[in-house]
Amino acid sequence: MFMSTAQQEIVKVLAEDLMQKMGFTTVSVDVAPLPSSQETLMCSIRTIDGQNLLIGQHGVNLAALQHLVRIMVRKRLEEKFDIIVDINDYYTEKRQLLEREAEQAMEAVLQKNISVTLRPMLPYERKIIHSYLSEKSSVLTESAGLGDNRHVMVSPRPIVEEALS
Repeated sequence: MFMSTAQQEIVKVLAEDLMQKMGFTTVSVDVAPLPSSQETLMCSIRTIDGQNLLIGQHGVNLAALQHLVRIMVRKRLEEKFDIIVDINDYYTEKRQLLEREAEQAMEAVLQKNISVTLRPMLPYERKIIHSYLSEKSSVLTESAGLGDNRHVMVSPRPIVEEALS
């Protein structure tokens, strides 16, 4: 689903209002479709002060902030859109690190023909891994574990032999 400029502006205003209510007055917000997906919006927030508070340890606060923005947007627009909130490019840099981690896991899986278990991750981190590796035809991913120990397992895709006629 493509988001109109008017809908993007609503997301921007809602994010700006939320930041102001949280006490962050010197922020700038930019909202645009994610280059790789017209169905996902990137809400980029830039701030001089309070970056660590907004991001939190390992991005926990950022994940909560993203959840709040999504809820506010869905309530206002009554439509379900995928929105990624980024603070001072933290999400973008984290995504690149996770994609490299996924690539290394895939290489290990393919070289050794075994499953590899990644470290425990937050839900948004696991989603990045699953999404990145879903484009690779040689491996499968699966989330396993409970709570804070939930992690991604990367396994070789089974080879399906064609039945001879």
